[in-house]
Amino acid sequence: MASPSFETLLPEVQAQIMRCLDSIPDLFSLLRASPRFYQVFRSRREHHMTQLAFNHFHPQISDDVMGLASALRLSRPASRDSVQQYLSKRDRDQLDQKQPSMDLSTTTSLCKVGSKIAWFVDDYQKSSLQLLAKLGSDMELQQDPQILRSTLSITERGRLRRAFCRFETFCCLFGLCKGDTADSQLLGTFDNQARWYLDGFTADEIEEIASIRDYLVRRLWGTFEAIEEDAMHGELSDHIRMLGAKCQPRDWFSFQVKAYHLLHMEFLMSQGLDFLQKILTSDGLKRAESVIVDSTERSHFLTEALEPRFGSMMSLGFDEEELDYEGEYEDGDEEFELDDVDRMTHGLLWAHKNRVPKDWARWPLKGLRDWGYVFWDSSRLRASGVLDQEPEAVAKYKFNEKDRPLSVLERLHAAPERRDQAPTIFKKSEPKPPLNP
Repeated sequence: MASPSFETLLPEVQAQIMRCLDSIPDLFSLLRASPRFYQVFRSRREHHMTQLAFNHFHPQISDDVMGLASALRLSRPASRDSVQQYLSKRDRDQLDQKQPSMDLSTTTSLCKVGSKIAWFVDDYQKSSLQLLAKLGSDMELQQDPQILRSTLSITERGRLRRAFCRFETFCCLFGLCKGDTADSQLLGTFDNQARWYLDGFTADEIEEIASIRDYLVRRLWGTFEAIEEDAMHGELSDHIRMLGAKCQPRDWFSFQVKAYHLLHMEFLMSQGLDFLQKILTSDGLKRAESVIVDSTERSHFLTEALEPRFGSMMSLGFDEEELDYEGEYEDGDEEFELDDVDRMTHGLLWAHKNRVPKDWARWPLKGLRDWGYVFWDSSRLRASGVLDQEPEAVAKYKFNEKDRPLSVLERLHAAPERRDQAPTIFKKSEPKPPLNP
């Protein structure tokens, strides 16, 4: 029970306290502890739940949060006509603006998504900065580990929350989607609508979403390999292999199946952050049963929509003077430390320094996206040592998602020395020799 002094606070003060909460468990704890707070909450519960939902996100991304709220209201799977209406309203700026209050169902869903995004932001930081530290070791860069692994700034968290928010919106619109209707020529196919959604963002924002895609593929590859190890060794091996044999449209562990695994990841990503978190936090048989499921062959859920398109320098939001200006990259420059999620990041300017970028989400930049070059503040990038290197040299070190080791059945039939061969997943990509030297 709350103390008498706590109970006698003015209702305006109690309302301000509730405005600072950022999780449903905290809110419930407060309401159970104080009958007076419960009365204040009950008098305007939609308003307080709306504020609680927005507290999960950076204040500068409220438009994205409202876009996610509109997408969450759509039935799953979304039909082509409902997606068409959503995209048309977005292009006309007719999606819901931030409201004093939203219905409880929407705010509860937003709070749940916000908590998932918070988990993924922390996991992204851990995974990506580990790669950045390994990159420093491989390239023998001068790094400051204390700054490199320091707590994320408000701006860095804001960028990451925005990117995951947009990814989840993409899942609501296009994950588990229904097939094209008879009016598909009018409504647009799934692929056309997916690219239409991404066309609403600038090139640097597209790079953010592509970085999230690369991170999820990298994490799922680790999960897949753990399942394969369980299928090779241990008490669950027979049971897990039986699961794989029943999987449709093909045996999970059969010969030459690795290329299909990449397509299956697209299907898993289309299920959204809640499903992905369950996969990444489970182990053993539960993990295998979550991953080894029947999927559709319409597989390139996000990757196909992100295929590079030619753009222009203006789509990146800066001009030639910014590209050529060397003073922006000197130590002590605080210009890029402002708490502005929408501001062009130092990493993006460094990656495109002294040249006009022609497209986005390109494969050559994947080595930079692996460690999230578009998300970090300049102080962290300086501590990593990459700003002293040419972007092309750094980008050669990448997670190679296309060059996978043997499948389980191939390992079982391979020579003993190859059965437990560990894959090299993060390495420098060398140019291929000419066909006719």
